[in-house]
Amino acid sequence: MDKTPILSVLMPVFNSELFVAEAIESILNQTFKDFEFLILDDTSTDKSSRIIKNFEQQDSRIKVYQNEKNLGVVESRNKLISLSKGKYIAWLDSDDIAFEKRLEKQINFLEAHPEIGMAGAFPIIIDENGNKIRKWQFETDPQKLKIELFFHSPFLSSSVMIRKSRLPQDFYDSKFPVAEDFDLYSKISEYSEIANIAKFLVKYRINSKGLSKSNTEKMEQLSIQVIKEHAERLGIKLEENTIKDLRKAKKTSKIALEEIAEIESSLISLKNLLSKNNYFDKKAVNGVIQKYWFEACRKSTYNGLKILGIFFKSVLYCKKLSLKDNCRLFVRALIKF
Repeated sequence: MDKTPILSVLMPVFNSELFVAEAIESILNQTFKDFEFLILDDTSTDKSSRIIKNFEQQDSRIKVYQNEKNLGVVESRNKLISLSKGKYIAWLDSDDIAFEKRLEKQINFLEAHPEIGMAGAFPIIIDENGNKIRKWQFETDPQKLKIELFFHSPFLSSSVMIRKSRLPQDFYDSKFPVAEDFDLYSKISEYSEIANIAKFLVKYRINSKGLSKSNTEKMEQLSIQVIKEHAERLGIKLEENTIKDLRKAKKTSKIALEEIAEIESSLISLKNLLSKNNYFDKKAVNGVIQKYWFEACRKSTYNGLKILGIFFKSVLYCKKLSLKDNCRLFVRALIKF
């Protein structure tokens, strides 16, 4: 009888002939070896199926599955989880790349921290040719991550490793077809600690075609719904407009002065609600809320020095803000004055 692997690496594939070989090789070259590698082809119309079947013949850890019809990403992910046998599952999208010590570092981290149900990592962003574009760094503190989930998804799918016992019963929810990851991470956080490892362990490839405008709008709508339902499960009532303001503080590159008051009000409301809920660490609440108040005002410094008065007079201002950040805000506003 074959020994059950501690880890299942899962990869859904659809029309990824240009990148899937490199993605697969990055898993096969891992320093950590005790895994099964499940690859599901969602009826690709290019050479993806042929490529992954060739790899299956070369390495016994690989098991290739084929959908009879196109199921889409949510059902394909759920199918892979159902087929997996490992104590942990790790995702890698078919156009991304894992650094060779990714699995080793995440397994060691989760084995050392049994309270953590899911661990992500930092990604390096690359273009279609593999050229580095930039780096992303997410929050790493488990208590702050719980609060970050009210603003955005602070994880990258291709970097996460999940303790399988902490998955919700229905896995990914089909009603969130372009925000299924965000919903899953929110649910895991409700009964388990979550974390990001402060190391760059994956390369995330940006598709030049990108998301269509309709998909981008749909993702935003569904992300708002994910946050609303997550809050409700924790006994917190957030109005949709409040969530939209919180999203602006995170996502919008420029914020008008007339929007600042609305964002400030929404941040105060969230801070008060979270501070009354024993699920959240008050120090972490203060830290994350302060960060987004700073970010909102930083994105409004193009309006000049007026934003400084608004920032410093707010009840959200924390005197623990670093001298560096205070100077950054002042200089940016002064330049625009």
